[in-house]
Amino acid sequence: MASKRLVDSNRGNAGDFIGESAVTQSCEPCMKTNISKTATVFCKDCDEYLCDACKNPHTVYKPGQHNIVNSQDSKSSPVILDMKGMDKCHEHGREIEFFCQDHSKLCCVSCVLIHRKCDQLDEIAKISRQIRPDLQAIKQSLIKLQSEADAIIADCKQSETGLNESIAKISSEVDTMKDRIIKLFEEAKQKLIREAKQFKTAEVKRIENKRDASLKVQKELNNVFSMCCAVLDSGTPSQQYIYSELMKEKRKTIESTMDDQKKIKFLSTMTVSFPQQVTSLLEMGSNSIKLNYEGNKTGILFNS
Repeated sequence: MASKRLVDSNRGNAGDFIGESAVTQSCEPCMKTNISKTATVFCKDCDEYLCDACKNPHTVYKPGQHNIVNSQDSKSSPVILDMKGMDKCHEHGREIEFFCQDHSKLCCVSCVLIHRKCDQLDEIAKISRQIRPDLQAIKQSLIKLQSEADAIIADCKQSETGLNESIAKISSEVDTMKDRIIKLFEEAKQKLIREAKQFKTAEVKRIENKRDASLKVQKELNNVFSMCCAVLDSGTPSQQYIYSELMKEKRKTIESTMDDQKKIKFLSTMTVSFPQQVTSLLEMGSNSIKLNYEGNKTGILFNS
């Protein structure tokens, strides 16, 4: 019969033999990283076998008290194991003492009444001596699964960290691009202003030349006009005739100069134009930047 206090005999040491094969206990932390090293000590408080390399980190970094003994002496002090109700029949609440091979069911004495006609109903106390190799194999598979679970959790943490780092990197890249664009526009603005000032200087020179020529004509017209009035008012017919003939050529010269000045045109305003790429970017607005992620190389658009 199973006892309420069971000695944990599921771990072996280098002195155990199963049939003709010797069982060597491996270091459990090393096995989690798929490394096979023979355990030299055993922590009674943590119920864990350790090699020399893992002993010190175990006592320093793992919380709690650690009663470390030689792995060969791990059986010298029996460990009382609490099965947490696993050794009780869920149906009758009694201790499990039998195993029905026909139904693969653990049974108590009450269950035996139901399974008494089964072909193979074994008493656990008699067959449990041969179960150690299977339990050791289960333990090794659990250690492997635990290592895989740790790797999955680490991968999840790494992925989450990667996402956080990606957000920071994206923000930095966008800020860098924004600064480059601002710098580009500022440089383009300064170039544009220089060109505008150069154009203005050239136009102002043309304006001054036209104004000077017009002022000269205006001054000449004032003089001619005063003389014309004097001859008209006080001149003899002969004087008026002579002046009239002289003024015909003079007037042609003045009119020709005036026509030339009228043909000179100026631009009093300047405007600025932007390439289609810039206006298209502005039309896209906040949709001008796309988010890329693995599996979507062309980019996906997220709108708030």
